[in-house]
Amino acid sequence: MMTGMKRRVPTREWHTAFRGLSQSYAASPVLGMSVLEMDADPEKAKARIIELARKTVEEDRAEVIVLGCAGLAGYAEDIERELGVIVLDPSSVALKVAEALVDLGLHHSKAGRFSYPPVKEIK
Repeated sequence: MMTGMKRRVPTREWHTAFRGLSQSYAASPVLGMSVLEMDADPEKAKARIIELARKTVEEDRAEVIVLGCAGLAGYAEDIERELGVIVLDPSSVALKVAEALVDLGLHHSKAGRFSYPPVKEIK
């Protein structure tokens, strides 16, 4: 799961372990650029993202690259075309999941923790 800054790596790895995916997790490549730096020089960011993705595929045997920051949105197609691996852009994935939930008429449970609060009469 690629991230912009090194300080984000422990959180990414914790979430991976929490979901029981550590055995399938190849690496946490760090771009070393903030979102502002990526926005200021998108071509430099793109080159660095592709370089890191290539290294992760070749050296860490990753078969899927997850762009772990919304600031990396928009680069997935270029990486896929360049390296021939699946690249997940979480912004696009989140939107498609939300669309699917709406299309299926699904929403969060109203039982337990997310139930409606009791009605209180206002006097």
